[in-house]
Amino acid sequence: MSLTNTFGDRLGTALLASGRLLSKDVVNAVSVGLFSLIVLGTLALAYFNPVYNWDILAYVGIAAEDQLDSAEEIHALAYGEVKEAASELQFYKVTASIPYRVNQYEQPDHFVSLFPMFRVKVAYIETIKHLGALTGRVHATTIISTLSAAMIGLFILFWSARQSFVQGLLIIGPTIILIGYTFSAREATPDLMMAAFALPALYFVCREKPVFAAPFLFMMFLVRPDGLLFFFALLLAAIAVGRDRLIYLALFAGALFLYFPIVGSADHPGWWPHFYFSNVEYQDDMRGFDPAFDVLLYVKALVVNVARTVQDFNWLMLLAIFLLGFALLVRSGKDISQGQWIAVVALTLCIGGKFVTFPLPDDRIYLPYLLPLLIVLLEIWKPMFSLPVDD
Repeated sequence: MSLTNTFGDRLGTALLASGRLLSKDVVNAVSVGLFSLIVLGTLALAYFNPVYNWDILAYVGIAAEDQLDSAEEIHALAYGEVKEAASELQFYKVTASIPYRVNQYEQPDHFVSLFPMFRVKVAYIETIKHLGALTGRVHATTIISTLSAAMIGLFILFWSARQSFVQGLLIIGPTIILIGYTFSAREATPDLMMAAFALPALYFVCREKPVFAAPFLFMMFLVRPDGLLFFFALLLAAIAVGRDRLIYLALFAGALFLYFPIVGSADHPGWWPHFYFSNVEYQDDMRGFDPAFDVLLYVKALVVNVARTVQDFNWLMLLAIFLLGFALLVRSGKDISQGQWIAVVALTLCIGGKFVTFPLPDDRIYLPYLLPLLIVLLEIWKPMFSLPVDD
């Protein structure tokens, strides 16, 4: 039955015109266009309006430390290069906004004592070091963030087109802003670089091709070695689903084999001293800092950071929405492959595991896992906002 027969000539004609305006091709084009605008806007902000947080000082210093002889030289170079690039307000924030940062600005030995907690992020630092030789180390962090944001945008376009959920970009676009995509692109942190490798890794996990996912998984791990948790989560998910268990066991064993040389060569202080520094109280000097484990301090840090997360950040709310959405997809009888099950279970376990072991509340910490989780859910759902055209 035609629209004109159902609603009458005038109303039917209007609805028919609306149907053509909202046809599949038109809505697909609008979806790609709006998503592309978000990506391009993010790239512009990342490149032309970067945010210089305190961490960039450590990354710049570590990237240059093998060329210098003393803590004083490293300190002078790192602060000098950041001061040259940052605005007065940004430089004030990293040098004088709180007593801890004042101390780091005034005491080179204290500043360098923090490096082992950052030095473990091997791939990120090596990229700054080699790219910085051409562009300058501070600008290298901006280029890395901008290119990572571009890679993420391009891969999401590829994934949505390849798996036929282009109209899902209408949801993905605004949601990735809430996840922290745009703000993370402006910061000098390794999280967006990690996310750029996470997307192709999860694409191949969903395709049930873990061998193809392996290089991207190991790059995630080299960017941030706490990615070891994700290897373990993938192994648990593979065991639960009953697919590719030996392959994921081998991948976890490989990452575990690399983990200890990485943290050892970086002189990392260990989990609890790092946990205490980040979640209990900043330490001006990390040399010799080795507090006894305190279960009450651990539980207090969890509770405080849950409250901070709920009050100031989006990742926990989004995770709850994503999992409720996944439950609805399962209940509605959507066809979910074993690879997609592994991806959803592993990403969820990893996000929970990261918070329990190191409860930082910042959205950027969970972005490498929330972002692919969102894409996997849209791949399963395949939402359609277009109207059928009645010829």
